[in-house]
Amino acid sequence: MDIEYPSYYEEFHCIASSCKDSCCRGWCIDVDEDSREYYNRVEGRFGEKLRETLKEEKGNYFFPLKENGDCPFLLRNGLCEMICELGEETLCNVCASYPRMKRSYGNYAQYDLNASCEEAFRLILNWDGEILRGREEIEGEESLSPDKEKELVHLLAFRSALWEEIPYFPKEFNGFFSKLFSFFGDAELTIYPDSLENENRSGEIEKLCSKIEDGYTFSFLTKERFREALEWQKKIKEKNKDFSIWRELFVEEAQRELQKNSLKEYYARLSKEKKEELAQAIPVLCRYFLFRYMLMPLEEASLLPLFSLIYQSIEWIYTAYLLIHNELTVQDGVNPSEFSKGEKKIPFYCFFSEEPSILRIAVFFSKEIEHDEDNLRQLLSYNPLSKSCEKGV
Repeated sequence: MDIEYPSYYEEFHCIASSCKDSCCRGWCIDVDEDSREYYNRVEGRFGEKLRETLKEEKGNYFFPLKENGDCPFLLRNGLCEMICELGEETLCNVCASYPRMKRSYGNYAQYDLNASCEEAFRLILNWDGEILRGREEIEGEESLSPDKEKELVHLLAFRSALWEEIPYFPKEFNGFFSKLFSFFGDAELTIYPDSLENENRSGEIEKLCSKIEDGYTFSFLTKERFREALEWQKKIKEKNKDFSIWRELFVEEAQRELQKNSLKEYYARLSKEKKEELAQAIPVLCRYFLFRYMLMPLEEASLLPLFSLIYQSIEWIYTAYLLIHNELTVQDGVNPSEFSKGEKKIPFYCFFSEEPSILRIAVFFSKEIEHDEDNLRQLLSYNPLSKSCEKGV
């Protein structure tokens, strides 16, 4: 099997108790059969705790979280009791593999790290885009049909061409995504012509791509477009206790604030350093989402859902950054984990008393969206041809 992986993949090492956003909090731990059988054989006090803690539901075994949302084996010092008692090799598959992940299609596979891990995302933020390649011998390796093999080759060639151009895209948000859509639109017409509903839609894509090549910039960040973006957020299933706070911020506060201000005004208020942080993060985030979900068009028979996922994911992170820095600003003498909203203060536990950053916002986004298939699919339906992105709306 041919494999590809980002250059940072092999650099990752868990930072254990130094991690503020521990993966041992907030997620119920599924236990595989081999691990369950081993835990049933562990002797002594800890073996008894293992068996008392392990629960079963409809044939699936898991370690439920404590009332405070912690894994039952998370110690106060941030270390894992199971590792301390039995060794790292005794972890169940879920804990042993995270944040590593693998996606495969036929005789091709991608290895990557989940952005929901703060240490993994630190590596992602510093990624120069280098992709490494190798071979892995697997029994019963699946072979693709000639048509699917050709489709995969076309997609990887598209990614390579786009990869080379991303550093030269405009730094400004609307300009960046106008150029990105132009690449996706041209590739859609070539690789997936049958995905277009009719000749009229094909013509719309051709016309827009031509305008972008002539210097036209799509206005993605309009008030109307942002109101559209709020709608899919209402459908997200909460996986973290803090998400209800974010829902209030995005769905209620944002709608009220957008009656008075625009996202461009929020951006204008940022310091030069904050603007630079955003400018550097957009291409990095684009590469991350593009690499991780590059096999999605093979399932969707279209490139446009992938564009939608990349765009709406970065839009969420970008607008969160703008809104938090401009509407919920840190007041003098106030702990950075509390943001003033009139007389009411909202604690953002997921920031760990830090000033909001791309890292913290992106990690939180990944934990809520990328680990739930239904939540992820909320990102696939955005239509770049929507009138809400036309200039002047």
